[in-house]
Formats: sequence, C-alpha cells, structure tokens
Amino acid sequence: WQRDRKRLLQIKDKTVRYYVNQDQCRCKIFLNGTLQIERVVKEDSGKYTVTVYQEDGKLKAEEDTMFIIQGERHHLRRACPFSSFSEPVPQPILSGECMNKTVSVKCEVKQ
Repeated sequence: WQRDRKRLLQIKDKTVRYYVNQDQCRCKIFLNGTLQIERVVKEDSGKYTVTVYQEDGKLKAEEDTMFIIQGERHHLRRACPFSSFSEPVPQPILSGECMNKTVSVKCEVKQ
C-alpha cells in the first residue's frame, strides 16, 4: 500500500512490513490485503495505491483510490459549551458506500 506514492506497508508470506512509523501511520493490513486506518484525520486524505503480485512475483493488479476526509475532528467538550453535552456519545454507526471508485463513509450517532 502507498499513499501519494509513498510506501506505507506491505504483506508478503503473511508477514507485514512497515515503511513508515507504525504509530504515526495508525494503519494496519489484514491477510486479505485490506488496509485499515484508525482514528482517521483530514491529513489522511490522498491517493492510495494497492499493488498485488502473484506468488511468482509478476504484477497481478494495481488500483488507485482517492480518499478524501472532509470536515474537522473536534473534541466534544471543547466544541460544545453546554454541560449536558459533555458526556461521551454512544457507539457510532459507520456505513460506507462505494460508487465509481469513490468511497463515502458516514458516521452517525443515534440517541
């Protein structure tokens, strides 16, 4: 996996190799090749490229995906002056939709 042509990590023979600081990346890869980014921030936006090779080393596939984070991440206690809203929110519900190589992710909280 690369972001903006900079290597992030790879998996080969079930072994993960990081090319960036693992804590700064906040990312991990699953055995099926899925990339997961934890605690997504606006700076995670960019062009992500996944490259897949066959066991003999020949290129099998390469795919680019633009990942755009909109909005700012705010801490609730600072963003809202009302003390009744300073409680942690319930478990958020994440949903995603993929259309024409564009992924939209929605995070909502039902109270």
